[in-house]
Parts: sequence; structure tokens; C-alpha cells
Amino acid sequence: MPELKPQPPKKWTAVTIDCDVIQNEQILAILYTFYSSGGVEIKELAGGRNLIIAYFSESGASKNIESLKKRIKSDTAIIGGAGNIGFSEFTVDEEDWANSWKKFFSPKKLGKKIIVTPNWENYKPSRSQLPIFIEPGMAFGTGHHETTELCVKLLEETIKKDDIVFDVGTGTAILAIAAKLLGASLIVGTDNDKYAVRIARENIKLNKCEDTVKAFYGNLLSFRGKIRDELLLRKCDVIICNILKDAVLKLPEKLKEFMRPKAVVIISGILESQYEEVRREFEKRGFKSRRVAQKSEWIACSFTLK
Repeated sequence: MPELKPQPPKKWTAVTIDCDVIQNEQILAILYTFYSSGGVEIKELAGGRNLIIAYFSESGASKNIESLKKRIKSDTAIIGGAGNIGFSEFTVDEEDWANSWKKFFSPKKLGKKIIVTPNWENYKPSRSQLPIFIEPGMAFGTGHHETTELCVKLLEETIKKDDIVFDVGTGTAILAIAAKLLGASLIVGTDNDKYAVRIARENIKLNKCEDTVKAFYGNLLSFRGKIRDELLLRKCDVIICNILKDAVLKLPEKLKEFMRPKAVVIISGILESQYEEVRREFEKRGFKSRRVAQKSEWIACSFTLK
């Protein structure tokens, strides 16, 4: 397995967005669809307002933030209220940022069995719980986001013993490790963020599942190598796509190459307002809707081949 040595940035630039609660969904959709940030926080303010804080690596932050401001102002102006949005910026040292969020990162139950806990917690799971211990670093994925919780819920309903699973956009490998705990015999995760892959491999090792869970750099369109050839030969029982809508819409035909006849594709990372577009595109490409789950404005859904 090739060694990945990318290091996280030493400083992060945070942009705060003070907005009405009703603008949350639109602004989050812009952030998750068009920008790769190091994390997003949402804080409730008085008077029906929220504060959204998005963190960007120092390299290229200025360009990204200016573009983000223009897009938010333009898109929110269509529905009115663009003048009610306030922006500010500040810089955070990596160590301060990491120590700050660690204070609020506690064990989180996902679905009926899976529980994600930081490796610095002395957590004792019950007999019925399947724990995942993680050290997320600065990579996306602590398990606290609704999309992860929804994916685990569908995985618990879907995974069978000895299934082969492909996790597209694995992040910190939480879903890949969850699939292993639920009985899958081979799980391959890919991500186009080299630092995320490094953290994913560390989490896989931390959970002692290197024999069954693998993480590689790349995406479904660029992923190459022996493991890809093995997946194409053996085919997959379950494919997880916890990625953004625009990326998902490029994948239906490519996914078919990896699917067994009764395979299930689980999609998350999409907003309620985006679901119909995703459903129509997949049905047009020969898939049929199987299951839909929702939490707040986020949707997870699954499809099989017709």
C-alpha cells in the first residue's frame, strides 16, 4: 500500500455567516456542493438566527471565501434576504482548532448498534453495541453529522454476512468500519483527499480491521489498481456514496460496473431539496428506489437495479 504523507495545514481561516434560520439549508447546500472546507459548525443565535462557521485551509482561503460570499449573496437574493446576511473572518492555529473541537467530541450512537467514540475516551460499550474508535484529526468525519447517522441506519438494514462493500468518499472510514462490524468480509474505501485517506488508514488500524477494510486515494472515475480489478471481478453487494449531489449525479453508469444483480447503492450527503433530482436521474439510468430516510434537512436513500 503506497505511503501517503500529506500534512494538515498549520493555520485555518474561518468565515462566519450570520443568517436567518430559513436560509440555513440554502447556505449549507452552497458550502457542501461547491467548497471543500475543513469543517462546518452551526450555532443558534437569538431572534431566529444562526451562525454558520466554515473552516478553510490557509492556502487559497481568500479566493474561496470571496467566491463563497458572492455565491451566497447571489443565491439568497433570489428568495430575498441577502441583505440580512453578515460575514466575518478570523484565523485559527491548527492546534487550537483541534483542541477546541475535542472538548465537544463525545461518543455518538449511530443507528441501533454502532457507536462512534474518540480514542482518547475510556468508553466501555455495552454487549449490544458495536464501537468504532476514531482519531479524526482535521479530516472530515467525526460521525456526528446527520448524513453519517442516516447511512449507518440504512447499512444496518442492508448489510449481510460476508458482503463485499465499496465506500465511495470514505472520509475518516467510519462507514467502512461500520460495514465490517455489521458482517461485511471486504470493504474498500476511496477518497480524493490524501489527508483523509491517511486518517482513514489510521482509524482502520486503530480498530484492528486492516485485513478486511482498505482505504485508497482516488474516486470512482480515477481509482485504479489491483483492488479495483478485484472489485470489478467479484462485484459488490453494497456501495456507499456519502458524497455531494453533483458528484453523485456523475456516477450511476459507473456504479453498475461494480454491482451484483441484487446489489444496493446507499446515497447520502444530499439535502431534501435535492432528493427528487437524484431520484429521477437514478431511475432514468435503470435504478429503482428502495428506501428513504431523513433527519432535519438531510436525506439518505438506497437504490437497486430494475
